[in-house]
Amino acid sequence: MKPKAIAKLTIDIAMTVLFLIQMGYHMLDNRAHEWTGVALCLLFLLHHILNGSWHTHLFKGKYNAQRILLTVTDVLLTLCMIAIIASSIMVSRHVFSFLGLKMRALGRQLHMPSTMWGFVLMGLHLGLHWSMMLSAMKRACKRKASRWAVLAGRIVLIAVCAFGAYQFIERGLWMELFRLREFAFLDYGESLLFFSASYIAILALWAAISHYGQKAVKALSQGGKTKKETA
Repeated sequence: MKPKAIAKLTIDIAMTVLFLIQMGYHMLDNRAHEWTGVALCLLFLLHHILNGSWHTHLFKGKYNAQRILLTVTDVLLTLCMIAIIASSIMVSRHVFSFLGLKMRALGRQLHMPSTMWGFVLMGLHLGLHWSMMLSAMKRACKRKASRWAVLAGRIVLIAVCAFGAYQFIERGLWMELFRLREFAFLDYGESLLFFSASYIAILALWAAISHYGQKAVKALSQGGKTKKETA
């Protein structure tokens, strides 16, 4: 892999890990939560700088169904991250307290849904780019996975997604997407291992939904083209 590609991949992995850490804010003190949030936001800005071509090509070329799906997800994720940054500054008690904004009430109302939507959209974003990552892994391994390995991987993925769906509903995270509750109900007694497994499974669920959804869209669009050519 080229150095720039390695840098992009490293930043993407670091952003994913930091976002997962942010979701466990009740397991950190507030100061640590804010500083890890600052690190996440800086990586987000660096991610966009390294992917500057995405911005320059946004209004160029034709948009098929697959590109629309990718672009809408990426734009919404970018808007969510901007909302997360803005609301984080509003509710800050340490890093940005010197600004004296006194907008914590508004910041809380914006921070919870924007964070949860950002988490969901990050999963969707990862799923839409999963094929690219798989191709890179195959090139690195220089060999094709066996049929049994692929089958085992899919069985594990189904189990992980089922667990992720259960945790997403059980924890009431869907309520935070639509501001159906004012405060998050947190289990301060749960283990870090179980919490991490739960949120990784939830992230995998949304990634799988977008990955296989993209495949379905691609198959449908190719089927439509075939029908037109044979007509």
